[in-house]
Amino acid sequence: MRLFFTELKKIRHRYIWLVYAATFTVIFLWLGWCVVDMDSYGIAGQEYFYLLLSLSLMNSIFLPIALACAASRLCDIELKGNTFKLLCTMQPRHSIYHIKLFVNSLYLLAFSLAETALVPLLGHSLKASQPLPAPHICIFFFTTFIVSLVLYILQQSLSLVSGNQLFPLFLGVGGTFIGIFSAFFPSQAFFFRLLPWCYYMIGCPINMYYESSTRETTYFEIPFPTGAFLGFLLFGILLYFLGKTIFMKKEV
Repeated sequence: MRLFFTELKKIRHRYIWLVYAATFTVIFLWLGWCVVDMDSYGIAGQEYFYLLLSLSLMNSIFLPIALACAASRLCDIELKGNTFKLLCTMQPRHSIYHIKLFVNSLYLLAFSLAETALVPLLGHSLKASQPLPAPHICIFFFTTFIVSLVLYILQQSLSLVSGNQLFPLFLGVGGTFIGIFSAFFPSQAFFFRLLPWCYYMIGCPINMYYESSTRETTYFEIPFPTGAFLGFLLFGILLYFLGKTIFMKKEV
C-alpha cells in the first residue's frame, strides 16, 4: 500500500484520469449523436446490438492512442528526471513496473465499467424495444478490459525502456489505424488475429450485414472466439514477462 500511495502522489499532477475521461466523453458524445436518428437507419429492435458494435469500433479508434498517452505520462516522470537509479536503491526494481501497471489497471477497470454502463443507460433513455442482452454486455466488458490491459502492458513496457516517448506514441497511433481496418474485414481473418489492436472487434459478440439495394442493416450474434482469445491471453502473459525482464535488465 505504501508504494501504491507513493505512486498516486507522484502522478497527482499528471492527470492520468483526464486521458480516460476525455476518451470516454468523446465516445459518449459521438455515440449520442449516432443514436439520435436510430430509427431512421432501420434498426428498431436491434438497438443494443447497434450500441455494442458501435462501442467496439470506437474503442478500436480511440483506446490505442489513449493507452499510449496514459503509459507515457505514467512513465516519463522517472525518465525525465532520470531517477530510476535512485528509486532502485529504495525499492525493488520490479515493484516500479508492477505498481504502474496496477494503478493503470484501476483506471481501465473504471473506464470499462463506465463504458459498459452506457449500453443499458442509452438503451433505457431511447426506450429500446430489444430485450437487454446481458450475456453480450458482459462479454463486451470482459473484452474491453482485457484487450485494453494487454495493450497497456505493451505500451508501458515500451515507454519504460525507450529514451524517446515518440515511438510508443506512434505505435498507439498505428494501432488505431490497424483497429479501424480490421472492422472492414472478417474477424476470422488469420492475419488480423495476429495483431493485438484488432481484438476489440474480434471479441465483439455482434456483427452486421448491410444490404445496399434496400439500405437495410441487420445485426446478428456471432460466437465468442474462445480459441483466439486464449491465444491472445497467452500473448499478453508472455508480453508481461518479456517487458518486465527487459526493464529489469535496463541500464540505469
